[in-house]
Amino acid sequence: MRLLREIAAAAALGGCALFPDTAPVPVEPVSVSAPGADYIRENAEVSALLAYYQDLLAMPAEELKREYQGIGQSFARDRSELGRLRLALLMCVPGAAWRDDARLLALLDGAASSKAPPESPRHQFIVLLQKLVAERQREQKRADELQQKLDSMLTIERSLRGRQSPKK
Repeated sequence: MRLLREIAAAAALGGCALFPDTAPVPVEPVSVSAPGADYIRENAEVSALLAYYQDLLAMPAEELKREYQGIGQSFARDRSELGRLRLALLMCVPGAAWRDDARLLALLDGAASSKAPPESPRHQFIVLLQKLVAERQREQKRADELQQKLDSMLTIERSLRGRQSPKK
């Protein structure tokens, strides 16, 4: 057993002689804010925004109005990305009096996250909101066209009824 240890020690020391004497290479510490950390932080922010939207949907109309005014004023003061996204979510609430798709799209287009890499959770969130708004606009346009057609048909029907003479 002792012989095996001596052979192993000699091999280890002998192996070191094969490498030239060099100074140790300094290793730079890994940054704590690596791309993975940004992804995790943004992912958490998007999750919080989705939870915020769920809370908005449950709010009574008067409280929702106060929230919209407060977030609008806050965003006007500091123009933060998170404030922009909160305001965008408030503008997405169904049936809200302040709903304005053109303004909402302009708000989303102005977001710094819209220019972030495609794998960014915030970028993906903004793209999702843009697509939802565009789809809602298409549906509204289609509904308006159908309403126009219905109104035209009703007008034609009324004019036909007026032309018919009463039979005796």
